[in-house]
Amino acid sequence: MSAPRFCGIDTGERCAVAVRERAEGGAVRWVYFEAPPIERLVERCGRIFDRLGVEGMVIDGGPHTQAARAAHDLLPDGAFLWRHTEGEMGVKEVSFLGVPRRHVRLNREELLDLLVEEFHAGSVRWPRPRSEAEETLLAAVESQLMNLRKSRRGPGERPFLYERNENHFGFACAFAKLAEELLEREGSLAPHAGGTLLPDPRGGSDGARRIFRRE
Repeated sequence: MSAPRFCGIDTGERCAVAVRERAEGGAVRWVYFEAPPIERLVERCGRIFDRLGVEGMVIDGGPHTQAARAAHDLLPDGAFLWRHTEGEMGVKEVSFLGVPRRHVRLNREELLDLLVEEFHAGSVRWPRPRSEAEETLLAAVESQLMNLRKSRRGPGERPFLYERNENHFGFACAFAKLAEELLEREGSLAPHAGGTLLPDPRGGSDGARRIFRRE
């Protein structure tokens, strides 16, 4: 069994998937990134969850609601659908056509703050690319994370807001971080057992989607 792993998914015509690992000593290790097209998202999630031993997942509930629900149902005990909502964070079970699913409501700014604060705290480790394609993908991830910048938007309760730029991987990483926090609160994480398990490289790839080797 691998150390506990958590997945975050931002949805769009091309989605962003990020998987993190809770390593011993509190260090954060990012083990996998992918950018599948929306029509292959559910298929890819099935492979990723199985091969990487993902225990928890948060996925953006929109705009592709049907795909988000289908991905959620691959990991029902550890999955949450995210929706932007003002006010305190809350988790609520919502049924649609008789199928219950957990929704987490959290403000966009607070969601991204979770990730940025962790970066500032340090102890974050990244995958080591093995090829030019992997270097390209990891560079795209880094570039989008650098886009997580706040700017002044005028008077009010939140004078500084995150800029609306390309940061799909930023959201995916923030969702993975949120998934870990939610399962920790529930006390449902499996104990650390060491070892590692990588996805099957024969699963196919689109564009720059590759499997990273752990450091």
